[in-house]
Amino acid sequence: MKKITLYVLIVFFSHNSYSQNIFEEYWHISEVIGQDTENTKEYILYKIDKNDKYSLYGTKIIFNSNNSFICNYSAKCGNDCFPSSVGTYKIIDNKHINLFVKQFKQSGDCESKKSISNLEMGKYFLSQKSDKIIKLIKSDGNSFQDSLNEKYSNMIDKYIEDVKYGSSNLLNFKTELKGNLGRVNLYIKNRTRIKNFRIVYSKKQDDTFIINLVKNEDEKNDYFFIINGFRNEFECQVGYYKFI
Repeated sequence: MKKITLYVLIVFFSHNSYSQNIFEEYWHISEVIGQDTENTKEYILYKIDKNDKYSLYGTKIIFNSNNSFICNYSAKCGNDCFPSSVGTYKIIDNKHINLFVKQFKQSGDCESKKSISNLEMGKYFLSQKSDKIIKLIKSDGNSFQDSLNEKYSNMIDKYIEDVKYGSSNLLNFKTELKGNLGRVNLYIKNRTRIKNFRIVYSKKQDDTFIINLVKNEDEKNDYFFIINGFRNEFECQVGYYKFI
């Protein structure tokens, strides 16, 4: 029975011409699940290059065949912050998975934490970008919206590819507001002439910026980006970017 279940899970994560078994082996992941309880729109899995000696380190996750997962960060140097989480996952259908964090903790050069999270992360849509990259995108179960979110996520990827590490150069508007939505609203009101708009997708870049993809509802296919620098010295700054 266990072998049959594992086979079903392998097939579940196969998409188009790709056939990836993400179970019972470690993958790199964009961040420890459960570390940030507000920005949980997307997680990205990267296939580990086993020939790279440094692949032993970084943020990794393993999905076990007993429906549990372990997610943690490790580094060669001990002078760092080491977050980790354990939880469970549940297969919803052939394109969706549900995640639940049982415990999150961290130690090292940061605030020590150990808590029973019991955090329901919700449902995620599996989007396979390539044979080495799989995205877990927050889902409400609507297949049409899943497709839109996949498109929007890729648009933000294009922004990150174009701007690379230049997001901080775009931050030219200061505010004391802390919430992402409030900052976006205030920036658009004070720095643009746009009246009707909607944030269609948001995700983090390098745990330093929140990149908001915003649609101008008064124009057809008119999108732009509001960059929220929510960490460190950029904590109270917001910026704007649009593809030329």
